[in-house]
Amino acid sequence: MKLTDYLDDLSYDIGFWLAAFQNPDYPPAALGDVGVQVSAKLRAAGIITLLAKGDSDAFFHNLIRSARCRIAYLQRLRDVNIDDDHHQASGRVDPFLDAAAAADFDSARQILALSPREWFQGHEYEDDFCYAQIVHGLIMVPTDITRLESLFERYERVLEGQADARPSVCRAIAHRDQTAFDEAFEALLAQRTRHIEVEKARKRIEEPTMMAERQVYVEGLALLQIATRLKFSTQAEYIYCPSLARVPIQKPFPGE
Repeated sequence: MKLTDYLDDLSYDIGFWLAAFQNPDYPPAALGDVGVQVSAKLRAAGIITLLAKGDSDAFFHNLIRSARCRIAYLQRLRDVNIDDDHHQASGRVDPFLDAAAAADFDSARQILALSPREWFQGHEYEDDFCYAQIVHGLIMVPTDITRLESLFERYERVLEGQADARPSVCRAIAHRDQTAFDEAFEALLAQRTRHIEVEKARKRIEEPTMMAERQVYVEGLALLQIATRLKFSTQAEYIYCPSLARVPIQKPFPGE
């Protein structure tokens, strides 16, 4: 099947799951798992629409919806004084990256403000926590370099020598180092290619969300948007990060 064949099913699922966020009686703690489900589907639907129809605004709007779901979930937890929910951990960073990829830094800052700053041991991997805190720190003004350096060191200790291009990209952004950024971002894209090849070799049943995310790398787009916001020079085109996904938004988010 073509990716576009999944759009109707995705749209139905998205509408079903989004209803939970509009229901004030829906248990706040249960929204965490719902958010994970709906964010993945929104991201996939946005990518498919971008590739099939060339509709950048629809792509951005779906990423923003993903971020707004995360905000709604975190705010509901805060409203009822829940501070130990499994999905509350800041390492659930995908909706934050969705917001950044859509250049919706207002939503990204709201997620940052509502997210824990401490590691939820037993609920998130420590490397995921470090990475989330680092990318959160990259959009803060002024940049807290001292805290970021502490997080970079902690991240590297946790990795125990395992290769990961993400901290190199983030460190280059933090230090405003254009040359290091160019090299690290190319390494990140190469790492992405290797990851996709490993996934394909496993011959797992492929969900439309997985198939879509192989073609457009939202995390890479988020890092490019953060870098662009900080006046880095970037190429017009990158593999997995097409220029069509980086143009300015034309139609404001409808705010539903």
